[in-house]
Amino acid sequence: MNLKAIDTQTLAAELRRREKSQKKLLNKRTRLLKELAEVEAELAAFGSLPSAGRSVAVGRTATGTPRRRAQNDVTLGDALAQAMEIRAIVTPSEAAKLVMANGYKTTSKNFAMMVSNTLAKDKRFKRISRGQYERIG
Repeated sequence: MNLKAIDTQTLAAELRRREKSQKKLLNKRTRLLKELAEVEAELAAFGSLPSAGRSVAVGRTATGTPRRRAQNDVTLGDALAQAMEIRAIVTPSEAAKLVMANGYKTTSKNFAMMVSNTLAKDKRFKRISRGQYERIG
């Protein structure tokens, strides 16, 4: 479609139509957000949510069902430090298995990658070579 072929009045009418449609969508969004906040408040009253107005982080499993975030008492870095002895050298996949064997819960599809990132950033671990980390004191 060539814009030069459309007169100014038609363009102005189209802009008004779109603005009106945008306002309707914004009003609908506001109404739905308010309704969602009310539902979350009711769920929080039952103890299904941490607090009113805050939703729990969820992902989706391969079947499309919601996957709730696993709750652990310690951070991944702390769990890694507890699972490994000082001066031990491990790969991220070995460290992931150690942590899981010690009871750390996860629903992550790529947990070894999360472990690898934590090992690289945490000051309690030192990178020895590619894919190998040492637990330091």
